[in-house]
Amino acid sequence: MADQALAQAGALKRPATQKPGRRYTLRYKLAWRWKAIQCWVRYAYAGRRRGVPGLVDFVLGNYYFRAIQVPSEIAALAERSPERALEIGTAHGGTLFLLTRLASAHATIVSVDLPGGMFGGGYSARRKWFYQRFARRSQRLHLLQGDSHSVEMLGQVNAALAGQPLDYLFIDGDHRYDGVKRDFEMYGPLVRKGGLIAFHDIVEGPLENVGGVPQFWREIKHQYSHREIIDDTLQGGYGIGILSVEDSAR
Repeated sequence: MADQALAQAGALKRPATQKPGRRYTLRYKLAWRWKAIQCWVRYAYAGRRRGVPGLVDFVLGNYYFRAIQVPSEIAALAERSPERALEIGTAHGGTLFLLTRLASAHATIVSVDLPGGMFGGGYSARRKWFYQRFARRSQRLHLLQGDSHSVEMLGQVNAALAGQPLDYLFIDGDHRYDGVKRDFEMYGPLVRKGGLIAFHDIVEGPLENVGGVPQFWREIKHQYSHREIIDDTLQGGYGIGILSVEDSAR
């Protein structure tokens, strides 16, 4: 989700021998949106009836806001319906859509994304308008763009939550060791006892994909009751680690 290189890899690409032009750009956009519409229609008419499996297939199979996740791993997160949730790292919006469908019908959901940088994502005003439509009728969705490590962003998150504690925190932003540690130290205290903190990319893999997340996960997990969701230990990245705040041994 936060790894821009992987996110870009899932998009439709222009053939290397073809020069960009107005006609091609229009065809590109139409093809991309048509595929997104097809996925949406399939989900609306068939996927919803399949519950979580249908939802996961949808967010992994569409071209417009595809989640960069392993199917079995992201499906295993669908266990609770949080009232207040925060994700750090929006990118293409796949896990954001998933969260709006899994959260309470009256949930407050906050998504923080860094516009640029090695593990930044960023999205246009058009995409922001589109993401806002993910929210169900009684949900409140706050899309915040900026540095999650700044005091100003922490203040914006607190304001969006109206001072209420989080039930769920998903950290998938700055994957550098210092970055993921900072996100944990700043936003972990916002999670109530009994709440969950999840990390993406806890499995060892290429540095440009996982950064220092595996190292930080190894250091922090034994201080909590924890769970690891890993499809294959040799998959070279991905993997989700979950901490139970209530059982902290700190």
